[in-house]
Amino acid sequence: MLDFLELEETVGRAWHRMVGGTASYPVHAEHAVSLAEMRNRLAVMFRALGGEAGVQIAGAGARKSGHRLGWRQRIGLGDERLEQPGRDATSIFLPESIAIFPDNALNAALYRWLATWFAAAPIETITESDPLRRDLLVLRRASETAVFVLAQFPGLVDDYAQLAAATAEARPRRPLPRIEQEVEQIVLGLLGTGKAPAGKLWPAMIGTEPLLVKAPPGYRSMLPCPLWGDCWTRELSPAHAGVDECADGAEAASEDNRKHFAVREREDGANRRDPFVLNRFEKILAMAEMVNVDRPTDDSEEEDAQKAADDLEEITLSRRSGKPAGRFKFDLDLPPEALGASRLTADLTYPEWDYRSGSYLPDHCRVLASAAPENGESWTPNETMRRHIRQVRRRFEVLRPRHELMRAQADGHDLDLDALVRARCDLRAGSSSGLDRVHLAMRPQGHDLAVTLLVDVSLSTDAWANGYRVLDVEKEALLVLAHGLSACGDHHNILTFTSRRRSWVRLETVKAFGEPMSDVVERCIGALKPGYYTRIGAAVRHAAAELARQPQRKKLLLVLTDGKPNDVDHYEGRFAVEDTRKSVQEARRLGITVFGVTIDAGAQSYFPALFGRSGYAIVGNIKRLPAALPAIYRQVAH
Repeated sequence: MLDFLELEETVGRAWHRMVGGTASYPVHAEHAVSLAEMRNRLAVMFRALGGEAGVQIAGAGARKSGHRLGWRQRIGLGDERLEQPGRDATSIFLPESIAIFPDNALNAALYRWLATWFAAAPIETITESDPLRRDLLVLRRASETAVFVLAQFPGLVDDYAQLAAATAEARPRRPLPRIEQEVEQIVLGLLGTGKAPAGKLWPAMIGTEPLLVKAPPGYRSMLPCPLWGDCWTRELSPAHAGVDECADGAEAASEDNRKHFAVREREDGANRRDPFVLNRFEKILAMAEMVNVDRPTDDSEEEDAQKAADDLEEITLSRRSGKPAGRFKFDLDLPPEALGASRLTADLTYPEWDYRSGSYLPDHCRVLASAAPENGESWTPNETMRRHIRQVRRRFEVLRPRHELMRAQADGHDLDLDALVRARCDLRAGSSSGLDRVHLAMRPQGHDLAVTLLVDVSLSTDAWANGYRVLDVEKEALLVLAHGLSACGDHHNILTFTSRRRSWVRLETVKAFGEPMSDVVERCIGALKPGYYTRIGAAVRHAAAELARQPQRKKLLLVLTDGKPNDVDHYEGRFAVEDTRKSVQEARRLGITVFGVTIDAGAQSYFPALFGRSGYAIVGNIKRLPAALPAIYRQVAH
């Protein structure tokens, strides 16, 4: 009774009862299926049904839908935001969770259907500006794609029929203007639960009549159907040639697993030092676009930045000076940057693979190769690490080549009686061959193996994971494995790599082929420091070229990285994935076994595309890396 006296609480509860739960589609939270639990299976299914290997599956952010709302929705929502499935050339965007249907199996089936849908749907942007004609074109593409998918994969016919019936039942029934109601009848007709309307829109939608209709005044687009995804292409953004400075500090950044839409813009307003106000303050609250005015950012809260990213449908990226107040990690769906087509002139240049044209860009990357310095960070292994090194050395010493008894040799410490008897018989038969190869000899047998350890020292290795600095753990693992390789006698070298645009890909030699394990190598490992970005393709090509020149019959390239390939220019997203994948394929054609190791717990979404099945290992807990890396090497190499 006393609660009634709390006026704010009473009004709030009444308001929530009136406008709460006004989403267009029902939400059955107890039957929700999340993208996290389906992602790996969907990736396998997408590629098995013909989807491109470099396309990644990401969570879709909520976007404003322009469909007509009921009066309660207009009061409570203003504009409804929906997680709409879609794809472009680099990614598939699926809802973070699906709870439309009161059945877990049906919600999971919707995820599978969307993966199949995007494996077959054409990636084309519908550029029609008239909202009615655009709706009809969207429905035409949906109908054609559904027919094609069901013809290609008839085993999905029953699943699609159940999903279509359940989706039609879940769509809201509300009074609509005549044209919008006719469009809704087309949607229900395509879902198989209604008759095709008798008006002009149905023939225009299926293409039997010209698309001449126009949207009447006040027309609102149809409510998106969760069974049919959208597809689009994005225009190239202009290349920028400035130097991007990296934020200092090794603190951990908060992470968002969704992918946000973003654009690049040149915004110079932040550099202004004049006192003039650009907008009236009451107008600023209504602005949807980003204006990069001069204002303090070093006192902004990290939570505020995360909330702003969630609220924006499209994030604008621009360059700024100064150190940000906080950092958080999330994927951006940026329009691909225009490629610099000019060929570079240098001592070491390598091509890069452009998946969009299906061709190489010749002399596109310049590699700067040098010896790693002994001075840098002051890191030395502690006594616990020294004990671990001794343990690994003892295990690897078992793999050292042993002396093997060789028969029928030209010289040796004893006679080979079997060879002597054969030679005597051959002589009696009139043949003199083999008379000089009648000895036994004990000779050491090498593994005939050359190994390159290629280690990522990009800026991301300066971050912390599970309470440990990534680069420090990499140093431990590298030092342990280097001592192990020295103990077993395998011919090896150690390279590190980082990049800063295509004209600056630096590879440093920590240990060269034939160089003994020494205090100098230990100091070089301890002096490693974070670099810039991760252009894996050029690094793999350079390491493979050097490894291919070694005389050993078997060759292994072991790549250790902590994240996705990326650089500050066009080298990001699918372009970087496809180029890295191509460089690995090139190395394997040279007869080199390539194996990737990553400490990125979320690498399952892209690492298989880089190194292929059975060509990678994911070490989820970074602290396990020093113990896991030698074990991985023994399994792969021996």
